[in-house]
Amino acid sequence: MSVAVPPLRRALITGAGAVDGIGFATARLLAERGCRVAIAATTARIFERAEELRAWGAEASAHVADLTDVSAVARLAAEVGAVDIL
Repeated sequence: MSVAVPPLRRALITGAGAVDGIGFATARLLAERGCRVAIAATTARIFERAEELRAWGAEASAHVADLTDVSAVARLAAEVGAVDIL
């Protein structure tokens, strides 16, 4: 089943640090459908994932954030801004 996503929508995908994980797969799929993606994980390897997405032609930003930490979540929200898909 193919799902159409309007182009240039902003998506935030958390837990996207593992190259073989569902978060990164979701980010890649949304990017392929025209979304600008912001990906987040608890480790700096998220920057490698963003580079991979950009190598495929995606508009991607990477963010390190522990979602159990309220201040980290606030910082992430400020960095990413409004999103259409969470």
